[in-house]
Amino acid sequence: MKIYILIICIILTIVSACVNEQFVLNEGNKELIVGLKISGTETIDEVNDNSVMLYDGGFIALKRYGITDLVSDVTVDIREGEGAMFAIRCASNNYENHPAIILTFSVNGLSVQEKGKPIINLDKYKASKNEPSRIVFRNDCKRYDILVDCDTVYTGFTEIPNTEYLLIKTLPKSKVLLTGISMVEKGEGEDNVEKVIYK
Repeated sequence: MKIYILIICIILTIVSACVNEQFVLNEGNKELIVGLKISGTETIDEVNDNSVMLYDGGFIALKRYGITDLVSDVTVDIREGEGAMFAIRCASNNYENHPAIILTFSVNGLSVQEKGKPIINLDKYKASKNEPSRIVFRNDCKRYDILVDCDTVYTGFTEIPNTEYLLIKTLPKSKVLLTGISMVEKGEGEDNVEKVIYK
């Protein structure tokens, strides 16, 4: 009997180790965001209800259940290292093989890729350490816009379907604070984002 209990305990330990830990942002309001810790828990700290600190190797997936035409808005403060990578129109599982649009925001500049192929590199949009920048991704059917602070840095059209996810990963040896995290459906309480986009 003891051997069966031991085997069950081992199986439960292995299964629980394979399940990524979830967390919740914006708890208590209608913009509830579910987060998934893809990297080890030691690389991620939930600072408060709307802020997350990612350390070297930190990797999270954020989602709004059932919403794909998303306007995702996050303020990025690079504390150490080079910056962070953001992915939209992606998935939290098998993300390495899933097509995606990737924004790399770093002290060396900004770049956008689609399905692993470079689209644009912009050196003038360099991140600065300890100077927060607001990044907005707006999905509208085949169209998507990427904004940094008040500038639309890229508008593209893609065949990659919308998904519920925004993936965020630190670049090597980076420490990044994410605050003011919002993921709203296009047209849902979007007034502040509209002001930024159409300013």
